[in-house]
Amino acid sequence: MVNKLITLGIIGLLLVGGCSKKEESQKAERFAPAEAPAVAAFKKEKLEPGADAESKRYIAMKHHLVVETTEDQLPKAWESVNEFCRSMGCDIVESSISKKNQNTPPSGSLVLRVVPENLKPLLDHIGKVSNIVTHMTESEDKTGTVIDVEAKIKNLTELRNRLRSMLATRTGSLKDVVEVERELSRAQSELDSLVARRKALANETDKVAVMIDFRSKQSIAETGAFAPVVSAWHEIGHVFASSIAIIITFTVAIVPWLILIAAGFWIVFKLLRRVLRKRAH
Repeated sequence: MVNKLITLGIIGLLLVGGCSKKEESQKAERFAPAEAPAVAAFKKEKLEPGADAESKRYIAMKHHLVVETTEDQLPKAWESVNEFCRSMGCDIVESSISKKNQNTPPSGSLVLRVVPENLKPLLDHIGKVSNIVTHMTESEDKTGTVIDVEAKIKNLTELRNRLRSMLATRTGSLKDVVEVERELSRAQSELDSLVARRKALANETDKVAVMIDFRSKQSIAETGAFAPVVSAWHEIGHVFASSIAIIITFTVAIVPWLILIAAGFWIVFKLLRRVLRKRAH
C-alpha cells in the first residue's frame, strides 16, 4: 500500500512539472518580441533561394528569308523594304543589289536589325511586296557570355577605382606610382574593350537580325521542258567565243615550234643538196 502511494505521488509531481513547463513555454512565446520583417524575409530567402526572381535570358534571334519577285519588280521591292526599315528606325547592316546582265538575272540582299516589336510589321511588309519562299529561324543563347562579360566589367571597374584612389593619395615611391599608372592604363584598356563587347552583345540580343535574299522568278521556258534548249541558246555566244580563244591559244603556242621545224628542214635540205653535188662531181 505504501509503495502504491509513493508511485502515485511521483506521477503527480511529473504531471505538475510538465504543466508548468508548458505554461512557461506559452508565456515565453506570448511575451517574446516580434521578429523583424527584414529578418523573416532574409530567412525565407535563405530557405528558398531564387523563388521570387527568375534569371534573365539573353537570346540572339536570326531570321533568314528568301523572297521572289519578277525581274522588273525586284528593284522596287528591294527599295520598298529599305524605305520601310528606315521609317521604323531599324539598322541596315548590309545592302546590295545587282542588275540583270547577259548571263545572270537581277538579285539583291539586305541585312537588318529590328527591335522585336517591329519584326511582325516588317515581315508583313515583305510579304506584300514579294513572295516569301523560304523563312528560316535561328536562336543562340548568349546568357553565359553576357554574365561573364558583365562580371569582368564590374571587377575591372572596382580595380580601376582602387588604382585611381592609390594615385590620388601618392603614398608610395616613384617606382610604385609608375607601376600603379601602368596597371591603371592596362585595366582601363581592358575595361573599354569589354564595354564595347557588351554593347555588341546587347545589339545582338536586344534586336532581331533579319537577312533577306531577293531573287527573280524564272520564266516558263527556263523551268519547263525546253529549259536545256533555252540555256544552250544563251550559251551560243559564250561557246563560240571560247572556241576562238582556244584556236588563238593553240596558234600562239604552235607557231614558234613551226618556225623551228621549218628552219631545221631547210638546213637539212641544204646539207643534202651539197652532199649530192659533191658526189655528182
